[in-house]
Amino acid sequence: MIILRWSKFPGADVASYKVYCSMVGFRLHTIHPSVVAGKTLILKMNDGDEQTITFDGETGLADQLNATLIQGHAYESSNPDWIYVRSDVRTAPGSVEIVDGTALEDFGLVARTIYEKSEDFLIGSVEAPLDPSSVVEYPDPDGVCQDWYTVTTVNSQGQESAKTIYKQPTTNTGNLCVLEGIVTSLQGVRLPDCEVTATLVKYPHESSKASQISLDTVRTYTGPDGRFSLALLQGALVILEIPVVGFSHNITVPRRSHEFITDILVDLDYRYPVEYNG
Repeated sequence: MIILRWSKFPGADVASYKVYCSMVGFRLHTIHPSVVAGKTLILKMNDGDEQTITFDGETGLADQLNATLIQGHAYESSNPDWIYVRSDVRTAPGSVEIVDGTALEDFGLVARTIYEKSEDFLIGSVEAPLDPSSVVEYPDPDGVCQDWYTVTTVNSQGQESAKTIYKQPTTNTGNLCVLEGIVTSLQGVRLPDCEVTATLVKYPHESSKASQISLDTVRTYTGPDGRFSLALLQGALVILEIPVVGFSHNITVPRRSHEFITDILVDLDYRYPVEYNG
């Protein structure tokens, strides 16, 4: 199970979102095994030798695929309409090539080679919340951490935006707050590809395992619209820096799931002491 979360763009005309998944693999239509009795599917996993699956018309499709596949596995979806086939090498240089076979048309497949982020497919849609500060959530019960995800917006006229940058899920321990902001020039032009970093100054007060929190700087980059988001541990004191605009301030990460930098109710010019020995 992968749970995707993001925030609504304030002031934007967003009626809904479409969620896409990309993986080193493909999905095929679930059909009754008898439909492909005696038919074949020829695959190559990770540029290896051709592997031919011949369907007997009785055994479950995923079981028959797994009985033959080397360096790849088939998974039954939570949606009964689909079966997923993934390479065991799920990032570059992993690949899955659909070579040929008499069952291609039955499964809704075409011959092609799939590798990291080479293609994606729609897995669902979500209505935009009325509250722009709300966090949008979409669960993917078939997802794994090696998959890639992207989201588009659909406005009130039904027009779909370009896809966001592909991102992989991350696992986390502890409550996170997604800090979000927009970087612009003096002329009000939104700036893409600007580095944004956060460096730990002080552990969250309630942390009982402070020694296990890395001191490494966390970084991200603004997207094409100048927007950035950074997920950080709630309650941590960090130095947030945006070098291109000379932004460098100590802030305490809010104890909320989402916050805009401009809404943090602190004096950004005040430098918090690392320790106070009063």
